[in-house]
Amino acid sequence: MLSKIKTLIKDQLTQGTSPEKLAQSLTLGIIIGCCPIIGIATAIAAFFAHILKLNHVVVQTSNYAMYPIQIPLIPVYLKVVSWVTDVGFVPLRPDLIVAEFSASPQRFLSKYSLVGLYATLLWGGVGVLLYPIISRLLVPVVVRLRFSKKPEDPV
Repeated sequence: MLSKIKTLIKDQLTQGTSPEKLAQSLTLGIIIGCCPIIGIATAIAAFFAHILKLNHVVVQTSNYAMYPIQIPLIPVYLKVVSWVTDVGFVPLRPDLIVAEFSASPQRFLSKYSLVGLYATLLWGGVGVLLYPIISRLLVPVVVRLRFSKKPEDPV
């Protein structure tokens, strides 16, 4: 996957996209790929890529590449939310989730929707803070990719 992303970036650089715009596109995809709500990252990425006039292909590719990291981050978001807010303990075990839903669907929905909202606000706040930092850190990486040689094709 990493080699495909490198090839994609090199191709975009040869088509005239600036290293800064590519770094911003990568950063947006990375941050959105860490969204705590599964299933909405693609739509969010498309929306912000359009608004910020970034490269949609690079944004979506880096977003999809973050999927293996997105899942393990969800318990981290929930733990931080439970520490910072008064929502309380939010179980992640499926049997506890089913039991909580069975006990009171209305309380379950209000609790989990509130936790989801808080986790999304946490993610958004951290993302806004990290965006300029990650973007600036990626510019030299993208520039280095521009000048790296492609491996020769075997004959």
